[in-house]
Amino acid sequence: MSFDIFGNRLPEPKKPLLSRKQELEARAAKIQAAIEAKAAKKNAIMNGMAERTTTQIATIETTASFRNRGLVMVDIYRRESSAPINPNAEKNLNNLNGNDSAYNGYLSPATRRYVERMMSVWLTSIELNNELRKGKKEVNLEKVFPTFVTLTLPSAQVHTDNTIKEKVLNPFIKWITADSSETYKQGPKKGQKMGFGVSVYFWRAEPQKNTNLHFHIIADKYVPWEAIRERWNHYCEKLGYVSRYALVQKRKFKDGFVADQTKAAEDMKLLKSISETALATGEIPNDLNETFAKYLEISLKFKEPLNDAILAQAAHEKQKVIYDKAEACGFINPPSTEIRAIQHLDIVTAYVIKYVAKKPTQKPLKPNQEVKFNETLNRECVYTYETKVNNLTGEAEKVEVDMQYYTPTAEEMKNNPAACYKIEFEERKVNGRIWGCSDKLRGFKPADDVITETDEIGRTYITGRIIKETDADGQEHTTMVPTEKIAVPVMKYFTKIVNYREVILTEQEGKTNIFVSNPMDEDQETMKYIDKIVNYIGKDEVDRISKEVGASFEKMRGKIIPFRPEKMGYPKKPNGKPAVVKHAKVLQDNSPELYRQYMLYFTHIFNCLYNQAA
Repeated sequence: MSFDIFGNRLPEPKKPLLSRKQELEARAAKIQAAIEAKAAKKNAIMNGMAERTTTQIATIETTASFRNRGLVMVDIYRRESSAPINPNAEKNLNNLNGNDSAYNGYLSPATRRYVERMMSVWLTSIELNNELRKGKKEVNLEKVFPTFVTLTLPSAQVHTDNTIKEKVLNPFIKWITADSSETYKQGPKKGQKMGFGVSVYFWRAEPQKNTNLHFHIIADKYVPWEAIRERWNHYCEKLGYVSRYALVQKRKFKDGFVADQTKAAEDMKLLKSISETALATGEIPNDLNETFAKYLEISLKFKEPLNDAILAQAAHEKQKVIYDKAEACGFINPPSTEIRAIQHLDIVTAYVIKYVAKKPTQKPLKPNQEVKFNETLNRECVYTYETKVNNLTGEAEKVEVDMQYYTPTAEEMKNNPAACYKIEFEERKVNGRIWGCSDKLRGFKPADDVITETDEIGRTYITGRIIKETDADGQEHTTMVPTEKIAVPVMKYFTKIVNYREVILTEQEGKTNIFVSNPMDEDQETMKYIDKIVNYIGKDEVDRISKEVGASFEKMRGKIIPFRPEKMGYPKKPNGKPAVVKHAKVLQDNSPELYRQYMLYFTHIFNCLYNQAA
């Protein structure tokens, strides 16, 4: 087995067919020979330091990314600008596991990770810089108050996804982002607010089980649920969805109210969950119907859970209350919206990301198929097997009959679609854009003429501009002009460089070799913290979880270090479930210095997004 100077495996020469056993033996011998040759070369290089020329071509940084529920460590290869470019770089990137081109009309793995990071950084910055639990639900332009909204169509979808987004979603977003100081000057809404001053928002389109498109929106201001429902239904009716809903409901209830038993069963599960949480915490949530709130008061008073009979009655009454309101207005104000203020959640980001970065549900492989990593191709493949009888032994054997790329590139799909496994999902795809957000939320991406600097804890600032001018002789001159230091948000996790290694290219007697130095400039504080968390969790569990991610992650020396609150000394919730521990709390308890840096980083992000003094 041979490699080029960039570490890429070179194609092997054609050879006569070998048995499976001979092939494995030959491969093992080549691997051992390569290992011995590499060791010999390194020794020769180290022994001939004075006779060789060296050039640093890259740096390998070991980074630790501080996620909401743990740490992720990887090695990042950073090529020096003067180093030769690998001509296979683009091809290698396309062959990485989880290539985006395998997904069309769904949220791809790479996009899902991007969305998750962006939302996590945004919401964590709010959570750490706002007294959310003490916040009041009020329309206030100056107050950041994250709200999670689900918007559904009142009746069956009869328009295309793009039409729904253009005619219903876009006007709705324009409405909530309008200046909250402006009011309607005339008409039935005279004096009412035209908008609510939402400055940072995110939306995600997703098909429901009934195939109707619906939307999740996270907005950074409080918007009353009545206003949201009225305005959403207003835009839905532009396409006739409210009228169709009213017609269906009038037919359904032509003989009066009849409870929907399926909906009642779903409501019973929800009400039971609410009652269990209330009994464990001693708090009754807001926005419950009056009757159920009284049931909960009795439950808390006698410290006894609500039984199924009471829950069934509460679910029935909930439907009846909704019916009475809907019937009174002629069914023209359908319950097409669900709003939740997320200030009382244990961890905001976990709740939101579960919805906005949800993975599509993949249809299972056939019973005779499995996904395995192909070492030669450096990618996952789908293998198909058949059971055949061996003519010599008479025994049934599992025989491979087909192999296909599991995540093909666009070029592979075009050139040889038969060799590519088609991934199918249980949900239908969304046509057109799947998600969108305000420009602020995308974070700062510098233009070519902007000079930036990033400090030791990851805060980014604009420090100057590059001015290009052409003189009278046609010569172009570049001038770097310092500017006022301006803080800008880069929507990345709080990340520390644990250490780095240099990749050295050496030339000696016409031969070129590459070796990697020992780790340098180790961040002792971060390593001490990482070691402490690994000791809590257990190295074996960390290795097991990390290995499950895949071969590409393993080659980057990737490690996933999750939080296990019960192993870290945090008591369980009153209901017996494990505690949800924020990373800020873990840092505060285990590394005060990293906690200080962590808080400064997210204060920087918050101040940049909301124009506070940095």
